[in-house]
Amino acid sequence: TQLMLRLWNHVSPRRRGQFTLLLVLTVLSSFAEVVSLGAIMPFIGILTQPEMVISSPWGIRLAQALGIGSGAELVLPLTIGFAFAALIAGGLRLLLLWVSIRLGNAAGVDLSIEVYRRTLYQAYSVHIARSSSEIISGITQKVSTATSVLISVVAFVTSTSLFVAIMGTLLVIDPIVAIFAA
Repeated sequence: TQLMLRLWNHVSPRRRGQFTLLLVLTVLSSFAEVVSLGAIMPFIGILTQPEMVISSPWGIRLAQALGIGSGAELVLPLTIGFAFAALIAGGLRLLLLWVSIRLGNAAGVDLSIEVYRRTLYQAYSVHIARSSSEIISGITQKVSTATSVLISVVAFVTSTSLFVAIMGTLLVIDPIVAIFAA
């Protein structure tokens, strides 16, 4: 955590704003996962017991809104809704992964530029005393490690939030299955 705090202090305000937007995207992705999970139950229900689904309170409201009279007619709208929710959740998950990796690498580039800048502006006597290949090798390794740490932390935060959202939804739907799934 101390390394992350020191690393965070070296991230530019622009990147901090982008990391904040990444957190917003993470919340949206978590919400989409919850919606797609919530759509599973009605979808399975309409496939196995359509009349029971259409007689439920939400099923009655949905059937009235769509002008549907039987459970069999509700299969197509719920299938389309489930497919749409799953596609949106998958798309957001892919977007979140792409943005996370891209942002982690961009922050690594920013750190690399700053490290090289500080190295170049050292006194001439410092440059004469050290081998340039050692300096470049050391900087490359440190920046690569810092970038890997950034990407790992971002992946951990996004994965944890998705896990919490999914487990929370599963606990609401069926606590026993959720406990065994965890």
